[in-house]
Amino acid sequence: MQNYLFTSDIFKGSRYEKGHPLDMDRVWPSVELIQLMGWVNEEQIIKNKPAEIDELIKFHDLEYVKALKKAEEELDLPDYLKRKYNIGIGNNPIFSEVFSRPASAAKASIKAVEMIANKQAKKILNISGGTHHGRKSEAYGFCFLNDCVLAILKALELGFSKVLYIDIDAHHCDGVQDAFLNNENVTIISIHEKNRWPQTGKLEENNIKNILNFPVSESFNDSEIDYVINNAVIPYAKSIQPDLLIIQAGADMLNGDPQSRICLSNNAYWGAIKDILLLCESSIILGGGGYNPYLTAKAWAGNWVLLNNRDDLLDSDMPEECSNLLSSLKWNNSRVRMGIPNQWLKSWRDHDVKTIVSSEVISLVKNVLSIKNL
Repeated sequence: MQNYLFTSDIFKGSRYEKGHPLDMDRVWPSVELIQLMGWVNEEQIIKNKPAEIDELIKFHDLEYVKALKKAEEELDLPDYLKRKYNIGIGNNPIFSEVFSRPASAAKASIKAVEMIANKQAKKILNISGGTHHGRKSEAYGFCFLNDCVLAILKALELGFSKVLYIDIDAHHCDGVQDAFLNNENVTIISIHEKNRWPQTGKLEENNIKNILNFPVSESFNDSEIDYVINNAVIPYAKSIQPDLLIIQAGADMLNGDPQSRICLSNNAYWGAIKDILLLCESSIILGGGGYNPYLTAKAWAGNWVLLNNRDDLLDSDMPEECSNLLSSLKWNNSRVRMGIPNQWLKSWRDHDVKTIVSSEVISLVKNVLSIKNL
């Protein structure tokens, strides 16, 4: 069985409104970097169309989905629908692909589960997925649909009995946690920055049977994510013996991302994903947060070689055509006002930084495992 890379043509040219954190390109540059490096065969790339309404209402309310589709068709909604569904309000703007774009990501996550269940694939990377804040009948946190929840529901429908969802986005996976509270067939593990929006995923929530939350401080470093993964996440996950693994691999914990205060290197990010992938043969990696296009495109491209057990390829030099692709990306942020740092453009791997595990992180792991009676 081959591994597959999922994408959609809709992501080339689709952006949120001007000034929004997602007014930039992330998905298609990640795919093109993989292609430029010769890391993928074209038959391994699958482009997905939007999910049908009947697929989306496995989780979302029908009237909400209809309103989202109407918003795309008319590029507007009556004020009462905007308020009711949080569409076109705050950081959930109405734009020309406001339905088709998240519906394409959702279709990709659903199809990934179907292909693995049908023994057509072993591992799949859906860079466009990871919209973990989406609510049943409300847009939330830039997320209009929740492809993570839809994928897990499809997995349960197709007979997977031990689904393990691990989220390393800087923001807590509130939408996924709320959808599967106390579900004995689904385990949800999240490592995220504490005291950051959406202000969920607190330590005391570990009292919920199927939930492990690791709210970490903004000083969280490379050694510490390795400590949490290998001293808590992996031992606990092994006891579950999952038959499907879904990783939400948001890249907003990386040093240089404007939406968190955590400063991980991509070496630590990739190291965590590599270790997690050992937990289950049947695996799906999703995208998620990531608001620095240069760092995010590299991180998600690298996840493809991790999926194929070829992380050694990340030690190679970045060829000029890849650097040129990255430098062509437009990002209106103060971090690049004086130019894009060479490190973001010229090398796959960040420089190693010497770090230590703090007593705070050691205590956090002990507290979580104690709550779980481990």
